Amino acid sequence: MPNVPVPIPAAFDPHRPQVPESAAVWWRAAVKAASIWFVLVLLIWPGVPRSQPVALSGDAGLFDPGPFVPERLDDNLVDGPGGRTLPLRLRVPAPCAAATPRPVILFSHGLGGSKAGGARWGEHWASHGFVVVHLQHPGSDESLWRTGSGTFDPARLRLGMTPEQAILRARDVAAVLDWLAGRQARDPRLACLDLTRVGMSGHSFGAQTTQVVAGQGRLIWPAAANQPGSAAPATPLREPRIRAAIAFSPAIRAADEASLAAMTLPFMVITGALDDGGALTGVTPAMRRAVYEKLPPGNARLLWFAEGDHMVFNGGAPRAARQAADTHVMLVTAGMSLAFWRATLQNDARAAVWLSGDGPRAYLNAGDAFESR
Repeated sequence: MPNVPVPIPAAFDPHRPQVPESAAVWWRAAVKAASIWFVLVLLIWPGVPRSQPVALSGDAGLFDPGPFVPERLDDNLVDGPGGRTLPLRLRVPAPCAAATPRPVILFSHGLGGSKAGGARWGEHWASHGFVVVHLQHPGSDESLWRTGSGTFDPARLRLGMTPEQAILRARDVAAVLDWLAGRQARDPRLACLDLTRVGMSGHSFGAQTTQVVAGQGRLIWPAAANQPGSAAPATPLREPRIRAAIAFSPAIRAADEASLAAMTLPFMVITGALDDGGALTGVTPAMRRAVYEKLPPGNARLLWFAEGDHMVFNGGAPRAARQAADTHVMLVTAGMSLAFWRATLQNDARAAVWLSGDGPRAYLNAGDAFESR
């Protein structure tokens, strides 16, 4: 510290502590300089990887595995809608006790998928204290294309692209919530489930299922034509127990955009510039983004990736041919979606403030976007 001369005033009282003005000015300047130096050290210190942004208020731990090691439980809902048996996969944070109630998130797979779909997202959410239930929808699941061990027949996927399957999927959601309530009453491993705080999510056909149970006024399903199929359901399919939703690769056609008007619950769309439906459905990235753009303002969010294609949002492992792109999309999606669930299902004010500020944008690459309306 430099030796700063301090003038002694004429009326100096040695029995009364005093801070000379020049010393006070010097001290304020020193504190300010030290604060600036501390921030600069955080930004340039070699121990902070250049590829990762410095943690901002509200994002601590969002992008890292959480403190819980979830127990994976596979089970079946017997005699479900249409007399079907629904395979289920539960990820339950341990310990699971009634004294620590945990929100529940349902995940619905895409066309031809299974309860293994969305594994990346389910593992991350569960490690941070959420109970995650992966649904499998017989009739639009992997049974469509598995004609033998290890075989794949994509033409058979069209058998699941029907309004009947879309209705069954929506009814499956309500049936699983009822099943969880009954099972919790007799299974201590599920004592922590808080079925008053339920989130819904899904990929592709599962995203369309999410849209319908979240309040979309028209039923939609993948179609062979260049637009999703659409019809008015005979009975409402909205599930009132759902408080918030995330749709990975959703879709809406222009003629049905008005049917989104009733979806007032917090809703997050996750998609990207390469997220099309290919020759199977003809859905375009613009039709996926339109779900966000036509939602009622106030609770809508969009996470958009320049290199996000359709399969990365299924939540599997990064692919060798797209290792860097998939790793980026998966890391950011896991953290952003977790912040959304914390804000909406746990009333976490810090997460809500972080989502509404500039913090999320520090994790985006060129061409990515995070928007709200």
